[in-house]
Formats: sequence, C-alpha cells, structure tokens
Amino acid sequence: MNPGYRTIESQLKSLMGPLGLLIALVALVAFAAPALAAPAKKAEKEAPIPQLLIFHGGSFLFEDQFLEPATVARAIAAGFEPHYVEYPLGNLPAAVVKAREEAKRLRAKYGKVNVYAYGASAGGTLAALLSGEGLVAAAAAKAPVTDLVNWEWPLTQYGANYYEQIGLSPAARARPSPIDRPVKSPLLIYQGRADNVVPPAMNEAFAATSGNISYWSVPGGHATDQARPWLIGRSLNWLAGIAAAQARGAAR
Repeated sequence: MNPGYRTIESQLKSLMGPLGLLIALVALVAFAAPALAAPAKKAEKEAPIPQLLIFHGGSFLFEDQFLEPATVARAIAAGFEPHYVEYPLGNLPAAVVKAREEAKRLRAKYGKVNVYAYGASAGGTLAALLSGEGLVAAAAAKAPVTDLVNWEWPLTQYGANYYEQIGLSPAARARPSPIDRPVKSPLLIYQGRADNVVPPAMNEAFAATSGNISYWSVPGGHATDQARPWLIGRSLNWLAGIAAAQARGAAR
C-alpha cells in the first residue's frame, strides 16, 4: 500500500472518529423513535377451524358407503375440518360411547364451541344425541331414528330380533332415543316427505319437543340426500352459519 495513502487514511479516521460516532447516534435515535413511540401490537390468535364429526347410516348394522365421499368435500367447502367416524356396528351402546369419546376428544383440543356433527339415518341418531347432550355446538341430521321404542321398520327388514342384534333389550330402547332427551344445542333435521324407513311423523314429533330443533321437510324418500346431494351442502352451510356466529361471539 502507498505510504501516502496510509497517512491520509489515518488522518481521516482521527477526524471522523468523534463525528462518526455522533452521526451514528443520531441515526440510531431516528430509526428507533417510531418503534418506541408506537404501542406494541398484540399478536392476534387465529380462530381454529370448526371441526365436524361425520356419522354414516346403516341401521347400526353396516356402513353406508355413500356418506363419506358425498360429505367430506362439502364439509371442507363449508369451512369445516371433517372427521369421519367409524363406530362399532351391531352394538348401539358402544356406538354411542364412541361418538361421545370423539366429541370430547375434539372439544379438548379445539374448544367446545368448535365441534359440530353431521349424520345420516342411524348416524343422524348419534349426531342428535351429541346435540342433545351439548357435546357439540350444533348438529345436522338426515332422517335420524329418534324414537327407537316405536321404530318398527327394521323388524320386518332384519327380523323380529333386530334390537337384540344391535345390543338393545326391550327395556333399553328408550335410553338412546333422542326424543326422550333434552336438546341442549341447536339441531337441524331434514327428511324426505315420502320416507318409508324412518316415518316423517317421528321427527316432526321430535321437533315439536324443543325450540332448539329446526325441521326441514323436503321432497323424496329416505335416500333423498343421494338423489339430491345439494341438501347435504345446504345443511352443512346451516351448521357453518352457527359456527361463524360462535366464532364472532368468542372473539368479543
């Protein structure tokens, strides 16, 4: 390096030392002042996605293969995270226990106002029971069996011992019947007017027992959701409206 250059460099350093320090301090104050003056922003916590339990039909004896593919995508489109529940078959008391366990598991993880249920036919019975017990914030059900004491269709379809096949004694049939229980959370029931599996009069009578129940009488029979799958989306949108209201209330 040129000796002359080193001399000039050292002279500049000696001159700029105090001045450079002053400039640096002024710049630091100018940079930090807005941050010091502005109040600290509180980090906003995102509301959890509402969780949806889905219960298939099948007379408590088998799994209806239609429901999962017809419901999961519509649940996501409505803003839910779906959870398809495979509950015990041929054992209604165990199926009720499984439904309760799944609802409690999701409530513990996401909060009680963020858990919902949808079910069809036998699965609608499970969804209605969860709604009745307040284990979900709301539920929707297509043609649920709500009065097991007076449901006679399976006796001709599966035999006179049908209730024994699903683990119910004659005396125990009232216990899991939603019609004999209070309804703590909002419940939507929709049913085809020509349903010959679950009589519409059964759920009309159930709907009359509580102001928490909404009842939609729609065209078609027991499989009206298969013939008109848009009804599934419509009922899930009904649930989504309740979920949105719950989220607004929790944010206040």
